[in-house]
Amino acid sequence: MEANFFEDLLAIMGTSLVVTVLLQRLRFPNIIGYLIAGCLVGPQVMGWVAEPTDFTFLAEFGIVFLLFSLGLEFSLPKLMSLRASVFGLGGIQVAFCTLVFGAAVWLWGTSIETAIIIAGALALSSTAIVTKELSSLRLVHSRHGQLSIGVLLFQDLAAVVFLIIVPVLGGAESGSLGISLLWALGKGVLLLVILLSIGKWLLPSLYKEVARAQSEEIFVLSTLVIVMLASWMTHSLHLSMALGGFVIGMMLGESPFRHQINNDIRAFKDILLGLFFVTIGMSVQVDLLLEYWPRLLLFAIALMMIKALLIGVLVRVLGDSNNTALHTGINLAQAGEFGLALLALGQMHGVVPHEQASFIMLLAIISMASSPLIIRHSNQLGRLLEPLLQRKLSASKREDPVDLPRNQHVILGGFGRVGKTIARMLDANGSDYIAIEQDIAIFNQEKSSNQNLIYGDCTKLEMLKSCNISDAKLAILTFRSIDMAKNTIEHIRAAGVRIPIIVRCCEHGDFEELISLGADYVVPEMLEASLSISIQVLNLLGIAESDITRQIELERSEQLRHLN
Repeated sequence: MEANFFEDLLAIMGTSLVVTVLLQRLRFPNIIGYLIAGCLVGPQVMGWVAEPTDFTFLAEFGIVFLLFSLGLEFSLPKLMSLRASVFGLGGIQVAFCTLVFGAAVWLWGTSIETAIIIAGALALSSTAIVTKELSSLRLVHSRHGQLSIGVLLFQDLAAVVFLIIVPVLGGAESGSLGISLLWALGKGVLLLVILLSIGKWLLPSLYKEVARAQSEEIFVLSTLVIVMLASWMTHSLHLSMALGGFVIGMMLGESPFRHQINNDIRAFKDILLGLFFVTIGMSVQVDLLLEYWPRLLLFAIALMMIKALLIGVLVRVLGDSNNTALHTGINLAQAGEFGLALLALGQMHGVVPHEQASFIMLLAIISMASSPLIIRHSNQLGRLLEPLLQRKLSASKREDPVDLPRNQHVILGGFGRVGKTIARMLDANGSDYIAIEQDIAIFNQEKSSNQNLIYGDCTKLEMLKSCNISDAKLAILTFRSIDMAKNTIEHIRAAGVRIPIIVRCCEHGDFEELISLGADYVVPEMLEASLSISIQVLNLLGIAESDITRQIELERSEQLRHLN
């Protein structure tokens, strides 16, 4: 069994690697590559993986970490500020789409119970796809991005309700639907209180202790354990594991450690999320797809257009612009991963017949596979859908995050005495900057007096990317180790970032190599300190200023030549 599992996992990872690399050359999103890879290795095509269900539990952690990272972006105050889109627009969207799709499916010839499950599945959108695409396009904090995320959050909550309804409709549970819903609501409130308490009073102190260890492994391990504990708590209460990940992430979203945490779990999240989409691809029934592909394609287009227009009309009626309405509708037009889980559960409990469930799953997968491309080309699609709203689109406007500068700012790596001095000069001249500090003692001491200071490791490229290094005006990096400086500069330049880099080093070393790797200026601290003292000495001795300048420059050149 273990050998088979290893071989299956190797087949999945290897095929995913090859397909995603090939599709990236064609500029296709990785999600499509994962879906195709799953279809290829699954039992319907190559048959390399005979039991896709063996990977379902592992793949579910991809959604857990996705919602955890989403929670980091939306702290409790931000969530409350989005309550209109979460509970207002989100509630209306789910109810309205469920009613419309339910009526259509019922007229198609299904039972009321089947219509409820299928309609609920189609009303939900893909949190994984939408948040991933909005993040990569840097549109999470735009108006339509905020509305989309708000609706997705309500859909995730609604998915829990739908998952509770399925066994009741299938007659698998005794008792009324109302009692089951009240019981689930009670468990949800209890879970929320526990996790909010842990996040407010326990986790900040825990992360301060972890940061003092100055160990990347301990920091990553702590985050993984915390997320898994939160997921275990929700799972033990028969609720969605992803809900626990989101709540604990939302609490950590208010902490200064959120940027470092998000960078640490990114690799785990992306790989596990890819595995989730591979498992979806393995469930594709190729024979059904080959037989009914014209009908499936037509229904998928109809689903996405109807859903986009329904959501767009709702957003427009609630007072937003046509541009925001159309973009929000396009973002949420696809079916979602929770919808697939709902259909699978409905089939398991005998509520949805096998053939209908398979057809709707293929329809959902087609909409999910095409959604990344549609979101990336939403401006062109918006112009095509303009006549349907009978209004001209207003100019697209992207709103920047309020927590970090996005462009023409200075990145300051390290906030010791040199960093603080530079920060004061930048403040005095009205220049935006982001300061990164890994020493928890310095961070705790300075954070209250400087809102531009965040916790993190400035030697990590992902940390610098989260501070928008590609759009910065320049970077000032302070290191004690020449090797750390070399590695960081090399990574920055290899990523294609061409902004000026100033490096300050405490120890002597091969400064010429730092310049060759991409540093624009190198400031050896000990040398500059000795030269500064020399300037004061010569001034006191009455040496002419022009002679001092000439001698200092000559001495600096000689010292650097000998150090190299």
